[in-house]
Amino acid sequence: MSKYFIGIMTGTSADALDGCIVSFEKEFSLKGSHTIDLGKSYKEKYEKCIRNGHKITKDSNDLLKIENELTKKTIHLINKLLRNTNMSSKDIHAIGFSGQTIFHTVEKSYQIGNPQKISDNLNINVISDFRNFDISKGGMGAPLIPEFHKYIYSEEDRKKLIVNIGGISNGTYLDGNKISAASDVGPGNCLIDFVANKFFNKPYDENGYESSKGNIDIKFLNLLIGKTSKMIYPRSDDKNDYYVLLNQRDKKIMPNDLLRTLTEFTAEKIKEFYLFCKKPDEVIFHGGGTKNNFLMSTINNKISVDIKTTDEKIPSQYVEAAAFAYLAFLKKGKLFN
Repeated sequence: MSKYFIGIMTGTSADALDGCIVSFEKEFSLKGSHTIDLGKSYKEKYEKCIRNGHKITKDSNDLLKIENELTKKTIHLINKLLRNTNMSSKDIHAIGFSGQTIFHTVEKSYQIGNPQKISDNLNINVISDFRNFDISKGGMGAPLIPEFHKYIYSEEDRKKLIVNIGGISNGTYLDGNKISAASDVGPGNCLIDFVANKFFNKPYDENGYESSKGNIDIKFLNLLIGKTSKMIYPRSDDKNDYYVLLNQRDKKIMPNDLLRTLTEFTAEKIKEFYLFCKKPDEVIFHGGGTKNNFLMSTINNKISVDIKTTDEKIPSQYVEAAAFAYLAFLKKGKLFN
């Protein structure tokens, strides 16, 4: 049996497609990684689709366009990975393909991207539709990566919190070799990215520069915290719910102040989960949010331990891609061949 797996991930930030080749033989090993920019046009069409959410139909023109684009770019990315590592399709046991989430509830989840076309084109088994697979087994369909967090980071008699800051933030609390808690915890990059694009014509607030120039709007921050105060763990969040909250702001709030407030809110929700997990001694972050220095410093000021990233074991950017490769290794999805 081929010992290598490929993981492909694009999160709800919809800015890039990340891929990696890994091995789980004896211990985890990263053999290669690569990223493709999805582009502004893709992200704009995607945002339009998710705002329509459940109302969208499978023959929606925008949806078909971005699905075809995602499928083609996934095939291109995998071919690039194979070339870069001097491997062929015969070396790969399976591809774990996350797809791009359009909407998600604890009862049903819908991702675009065509795993059958990917398999047919590359002549490699593809395992996908992980979220609905998890729901069918009694799970919530998200977060899906706690098993990978456990595989990489669990240690006897050590308590750790692993936090992924993607479009939505999620966390895994490891108490020794046990997953003690795993849940979505609040917005990650989704609200900050939305405002950066709308008011600054930027895909994201690089290093939190625009946010750092603003002031917290206490009234709006209290509204956000109040509206989300009764959200319990574990849960699976849909970022559309956070967009609804964003629309309840006073439209007179200046853009920099709005970004500053949303950064504070994002950090506050992560702090809430940290407290829920009884302040573990070690907190490790990954995901696109780790690149926002101002957000990370805001989080660090709220919790009582120094934070670090996954980069010592695996580059933060590729943790989720590797996690979907691991889910493929565990056969926790639907097989396309």
